[in-house]
This record gives sequence, C-alpha cells and structure tokens, in this order.
Amino acid sequence: MTSYGKFNLLAMLGLPAAAALAALIVFGPRPDTLLAVFGLNLVVTLFGGLFAALLLRGARKAGGAGAGIALWPSVIPAVVGAGWYLWRAVSPEEVAPGREYIAGPQYLLLMVFALWIVAWIGCRIVRLRRPAV
Repeated sequence: MTSYGKFNLLAMLGLPAAAALAALIVFGPRPDTLLAVFGLNLVVTLFGGLFAALLLRGARKAGGAGAGIALWPSVIPAVVGAGWYLWRAVSPEEVAPGREYIAGPQYLLLMVFALWIVAWIGCRIVRLRRPAV
C-alpha cells in the first residue's frame, strides 16, 4: 500500500473517531449515541474513500500524476468535519447543542461529491499537462 492509500485509510477512520470523541465530550458515555454518530460519519468517509481510491487507481496507471489531488474527496471532508466536531465539543451551540451530529454528515457528503468532481477534473488536467515520457 502506498502512502497515499494510508492517508486515505487514515481519513476514512479519522473522521468517525473524531466525531465519536466529540459526541462523548458533549453527551457523555452513551453507547447508542456514540455508535450512531460513528456510523453516520463512517458512511460519509466510505464514499469519500471509495472516490479517492478510484482516483488514486487512475493516478497510479498514469504514473502517479495527480495522486495528491486524488485524496481530496476523503482528506478534506475528514479534516473539516473533525475540526468542526471538536470545535463544537469545546464550544457547543447554545440554541440546539448536538444538532451538527445529524446535519454535519449531510453537508460533508455533499462536500465529498463536489470534491470528487473537482478532483477528477484536476487529475485529468494534471495528466494532460504532464509531458509524454
């Protein structure tokens, strides 16, 4: 497994773990809540990881061109989501604390799909601009 594949797996497991940690801080040790938060965010990272793996596969066939861009669908939502969850654990919303645990994965999934399209276009541009060997 390449280092890019390791980053992809780390992002796939990092977001659900950070979300569950933040839920543990906010809600306390409630196994049902922690499992639900972990599962909701795991769905997001599974899509992001799959899209990144497909883009990495294409980058590997092209000699590695665009491999960094191929990680965008999994790494960027994982970093943004983990940061958001941990920030809201330290500074919860006063009106409705905990609502980001339901709404967050929906927005992150939209971000995954948008970044997949952008990364696919970026990978294609990098491969087209690369000089023929």
